[in-house]
Amino acid sequence: MKRYIVGFFLFFLTGFCIAQDDPELKNLAWHRYVTTNFTILSLNDDQGNWMKNNLENIKSWCLTRWGFPDIKFSKECRVFCVPDNAMLSKLFNLTSSKVEIRRNNGSIEITAMWISLDDKPARIIPTNLSSIILSELEQVNKLKFPLWATIGISKLNGTQEDIRYSLSFLSDKSLFSIDDLLSLTNDQYSKFDNEKQQLFDSQSVALCLFLRKEFGEVKLHSFLKINYQSGYSVAVKIVLGFLSISEFEKTYIRYVKGLSKDVSDKITPDSYLTIKQLEN
Repeated sequence: MKRYIVGFFLFFLTGFCIAQDDPELKNLAWHRYVTTNFTILSLNDDQGNWMKNNLENIKSWCLTRWGFPDIKFSKECRVFCVPDNAMLSKLFNLTSSKVEIRRNNGSIEITAMWISLDDKPARIIPTNLSSIILSELEQVNKLKFPLWATIGISKLNGTQEDIRYSLSFLSDKSLFSIDDLLSLTNDQYSKFDNEKQQLFDSQSVALCLFLRKEFGEVKLHSFLKINYQSGYSVAVKIVLGFLSISEFEKTYIRYVKGLSKDVSDKITPDSYLTIKQLEN
């Protein structure tokens, strides 16, 4: 029955069915765990138990460190865990961990995450889970995060090592204009090659860090709200106090160039790259 359930979920979510005649897959046993917001299916019982005991706390941490309220998901999130990328490829035809958010008439219908647990959980889980969390937060609060915010927040929920890599990546690159960065859509992003996506991702990390560290949690929240209601040009002026987009762009580029150099030179302390909730 467990194999039948997993096969059904795979087909429903991805259109991909397990090759049941593959001898390497015939004796696999799936272990199922249920928490408040997640249904977890794991090939490894120890990994599944760890996910059951920690995934809700990771979800809460991803939200509250940014000052967002912890929320209950509108739909349970299905999480499929395998021990390594080889099995991820064999079962799901995926080369790396993947997230899917399916909507119906604008509302979340189902969310799912396929992850390979062959690296430390802090590197794999928060960055993948964050896009689902932020989508649920959008639905609860009836707003929409711009792409740069979703990517930047997700990656800043990752490890210090990966954050430093993202920022040092910008040191010798020609950057997106601030208008392109603030207005890029998912469809446009999907047409980029890997290097251009990496550039956008890294700039998004820098922008979220810039807004959070230089202007604070409250202004970051206000910027995201006004951006959704009235557009980024208005948000830049009303929330951040810049006279124009070009003035904001100059400040942002100076910040990016300085920060990427300091990160590359190992001057920037970990504390600056760490997001913590504002203390009351």
